[in-house]
Amino acid sequence: MKRYIPIALSLMAFSLISCGEVMDLTQPGKAEVTYSDITLSLYQTGKYELYLDEPEYEYTIMVEKSHCEKEAKAEFAVVDAHSFGEEYTLLPAANYDLDVNSINFKGDDVLHTVGLRFHDLTTLDNTKKYVLGLKLKSDNLAVNEEKSTMTFYLQQKQGGIGNPYIITAAKDLAKLGEYLKDGQTTYVRLGADIDLQGMDWTPVEATAAKPVDFDGCGHAISNLKITSSSSTYQGFFGMLTGRCANVTFTNAQVSANKKLTGIVAGQAGNVSGAGIVENVRVSGTISLTSGNAAWDDGQAGGICGRLHGADSKIYQCGSETKITALWSAGGICGEVREGASIEQCYHVGDITTQSCVGGIASRLLGSTISHCYSHGVMKAVPMVVANPGGGIAGWVQPISGASTTSAISYCWSDCDVSAQNQVGGIMGNANNTEGSGITVHHCVAWNTYLFSQAAPKSGRVCGRYSQNVAYSCYANPAMECVFPNNPALPDQASVNVGTITTVDRYNGLTTINNLMEAIRALDWDTSIWNLNGEQPRLAWELN
Repeated sequence: MKRYIPIALSLMAFSLISCGEVMDLTQPGKAEVTYSDITLSLYQTGKYELYLDEPEYEYTIMVEKSHCEKEAKAEFAVVDAHSFGEEYTLLPAANYDLDVNSINFKGDDVLHTVGLRFHDLTTLDNTKKYVLGLKLKSDNLAVNEEKSTMTFYLQQKQGGIGNPYIITAAKDLAKLGEYLKDGQTTYVRLGADIDLQGMDWTPVEATAAKPVDFDGCGHAISNLKITSSSSTYQGFFGMLTGRCANVTFTNAQVSANKKLTGIVAGQAGNVSGAGIVENVRVSGTISLTSGNAAWDDGQAGGICGRLHGADSKIYQCGSETKITALWSAGGICGEVREGASIEQCYHVGDITTQSCVGGIASRLLGSTISHCYSHGVMKAVPMVVANPGGGIAGWVQPISGASTTSAISYCWSDCDVSAQNQVGGIMGNANNTEGSGITVHHCVAWNTYLFSQAAPKSGRVCGRYSQNVAYSCYANPAMECVFPNNPALPDQASVNVGTITTVDRYNGLTTINNLMEAIRALDWDTSIWNLNGEQPRLAWELN
């Protein structure tokens, strides 16, 4: 779309002597005519802001000669970009055109107009800041230095990747939702730590129509408090489509009733757009009091209530939270579904629900968890609903039969886990009786205590597990397993068990008495895990 921004369209009122008059430039006592007072100048000077979001601009530049008695030549010179700052790049000559570069004034000329057109701006790198400085020069007449230069600054509109909003105060952070734009990603950066003490936060709705890229740049948001909201989702973001990264939430307090709930977001991602959370740490409390049993409005997680979509992920995040929920809760996420993933994350803290509980995720549906760990007490009490509990995930299943798999790999847990029904140190219930849709491998269940109130199908590594795939897992030989009515299940004789066809739970190997020895026996990647201490830690959290 062509955009015209004329610098001057109205008639100018020049303070000039008409060229039809006789001008006497001599002074008493001088015999010669001098032209020292004749100057060239730009009628328009100063700075102009242009945006790379627009393909084209057109300007009319007016060059003025103060008197008409002398012929003159003038030209436009391009100013070095670095004179405006190291952050600027000179606008390529291919992206602008001057009607003429050299101007010839006859003796009776006092005004010339020059057209300047900027074009194809949307093809430029929108992460850069460009500049074009034009300076009027003449070899045979003086140039008015105060009126000699025009400077055009070109970058994305504020909120673009090359010109993000910079937020440094709580009052501006509270306006975050107002910055979001239809049909494009809005880029936001924190420029300082922000304390939300005394503010009841309203969740920001970053939808598929209004996605966001929110980068904390290593800063912290403290004292986030949410007690009420009309949003379907409860968190700093209600719905997060886009990205939240590089920020710490400290001492957050989030409470809700009948909502998907988390500190970062109620839900991250959906069928229309991905939600990504990376390099984020949270601490605080979450309380979710849902009414009747309902997966769609009763799930809580330290990071988010639900993670949804094949391109959605939570990566290198930590949760140190206390979570209570009437229905379902996980240390990182309540529910992970439709191909989403949780990678290189940890949870430390206690979780209490009346239904399904997991140290990382409560429910894993056609999705994956890898390289994660959990520590704390996981309880589904008073166990009014017969659902499972696991140190990593409580309920695991494909989305539709065995066509969409779920997998847990390279994870460890030392959580105490209690639930009404199926319990496992890593996974509680593989909800796929047809088999081949769920895989657990290279995990270590180093829990000290597992309790199932009445289920006959609980195990050290996995509870109910009919005909799915499990291999290369170890379990704590000193683990106390309280499984009423659980038939005896011998330990696996080999680390590579393969498909389980004759039993309904998986105990793993109990042949190693030390957690770190078990981890090393499984050859965990030391670029991901730090194995120098008494317990495995993720390398990124120690950097």
